[in-house]
This record gives sequence, structure tokens and C-alpha cells, in this order.
Amino acid sequence: MEHRNTEIAQEGEWIRRSQNGHPEAFGQLAERYQRRIFALVYHLIRRPAEVEDMVQEIFIKAFAAVRSYSFQASFGTWLSRIAINHCYDYLRRQRASRVTYYADMPEERQRQLENRFERPGPGESTHEDQIAARELVGKLLERAAPNDRIILSLKELDGLSMEEIGDTLRIKPANVKVRLHRARKRMLEDLKRLREGK
Repeated sequence: MEHRNTEIAQEGEWIRRSQNGHPEAFGQLAERYQRRIFALVYHLIRRPAEVEDMVQEIFIKAFAAVRSYSFQASFGTWLSRIAINHCYDYLRRQRASRVTYYADMPEERQRQLENRFERPGPGESTHEDQIAARELVGKLLERAAPNDRIILSLKELDGLSMEEIGDTLRIKPANVKVRLHRARKRMLEDLKRLREGK
């Protein structure tokens, strides 16, 4: 507990120094949160070649905005909001030119992936099946609307609770449940359209 209190005090000091224009203090914060933001961006964007540049852009935005940080939410939550907004803007711009990385697969392989995703066997998932399922989920996430992609990624890939998602997105946990339910429903409908070749 004492170690955690020391970490919180140290982080508070880095934040205050960053707010006074000290980039080296912000560098400490960036180092602490880099893996978390990298994972979040990767889950949302799903394009490894672009993730590193986007993470850098997010930290630049955060440094420019750090004076507005009010200590009401945790710094990690505040930083995640900046990352999500940045990714959301990116996804809106890219929506028209979706990358479908599994489109290069033969049609039969695509059908196999879709069947495994829609009707998984009881406990008989091989490593190859897991890879195939991840590829299909990635495909469906790329096709999803930005709002759906964000909420599904936060819940299903990052494992955040309804309360944590609510804090991050600034919505009530009850609204998170509704949005998550609708996003899952739309994803299943999209899977059907994908199977029908639409």
C-alpha cells in the first residue's frame, strides 16, 4: 500500500511539473502509460504499421493539453479518452477505405473462418482455430462503425468493466450495457452479410 501511495504521489508530481512546461516530467508519464495506450490503439485501429505513429501523436496531443488535466479522473483514464478520441477521428476518416486483410484468402477458407466464429465447437478449439477466429474478429472490427469498434474493443479485447468503460467514454454504465448489446448485435448481423457476400 505504501508503495502504491508513493507511485501516486510521484505521478502527481510529474503531472504538476508537466503542467508547468517540463517535457522531461511528461516523458516519465509517457513511459508509464506507453504500453497501455499502445494496446488500446492497436485494438481500435488494427493496423500495426500505423499504431506507433498514432501513439506518438496521442502523446503529443496529451502534452499540449496537460494543463487542462484537473485530477478529477485518473491520469490513465484522461489519457485513454484522448487516445480514443484520436482513434475515433482516424476511423471516421478511414471508414470509406476499409482494409480487409483476409479478403486475400480463398473463398473456402473465408467460409471456414465464418463457420468457426458463428458456431464454435464445445472445447475443441485448436491453435489454428483461435488464429482464424482472431482474424475474423479483426475483419468484423474493421467493418464496424467507429463507436461500435471502440466499445467492443474496450470490453472484449481490453477487458474493462462497465464502470471503467463508462468513465473512459463519459457515459453511464447502464448506457455502456445498451451500446455494447447493440454493437454485438450489429456485429452478428454484419457476419451474416459477410457470409452472403454483401
